[in-house]
Amino acid sequence: MMKIDLHIHSKYSEDASGSPEEIMKHVKKKGLHGMAITDHNSIKGGEKAKNLSTKGFIVIPGVEISTTQGHIIGLNVKKDIPKNRSVSETIEHIYDAGGIPIIPHLFRNMSGIKENNLKMVLDNISAIEVYNSCSLPNTNWKTSAVAKKYKLGGTGGSDSHEPPYAGSAYTIIDTTDMNIDTILSEIERKRTWGNGTTLPLSYRRDRMVKSLKQFFQRGLRRI
Repeated sequence: MMKIDLHIHSKYSEDASGSPEEIMKHVKKKGLHGMAITDHNSIKGGEKAKNLSTKGFIVIPGVEISTTQGHIIGLNVKKDIPKNRSVSETIEHIYDAGGIPIIPHLFRNMSGIKENNLKMVLDNISAIEVYNSCSLPNTNWKTSAVAKKYKLGGTGGSDSHEPPYAGSAYTIIDTTDMNIDTILSEIERKRTWGNGTTLPLSYRRDRMVKSLKQFFQRGLRRI
């Protein structure tokens, strides 16, 4: 069995800090077997990170894309995906780029696609993020219930924007094969789930304040 944090932001996200190397040190310290760098609308962090894989530790390149309805993670994506497209069109772009889509923080106010939009793309989705360390426990429970309702697999990710918090949540994968294709296959077969710990209230509060400030600085535009 492996544990991999599939939702981490690096300094290549406008609202985050830390290099992929720094992040990897903290993820390893927490005893995880791998990570995915999923910066906002940029593959730069994932590109930098993909060469960090070592024996016993896997790194999956990724990106978190802003759609017109909310955010979608693309795993194993090696080229930029157009942002501000519909959820369904963004999913098509992810598959065209050789990746697989994951729906993160389904119910988040500013960036979750919500259940109604999820229902429209169920045929093209294998997993949703059922544990996000920045979400409240009851929100993660609610998302887990949705995954079970629609017979989807689950993933876990810290959604960390600072290196020390990376690895606080993870995806549980019932394999010891460190090959990326094997891991992606397990996700596509809906055989994974998420777990972890909720980040401290002080961190989540500071993140919310910072996000609101940046929202107004961008002229009321979401990331």
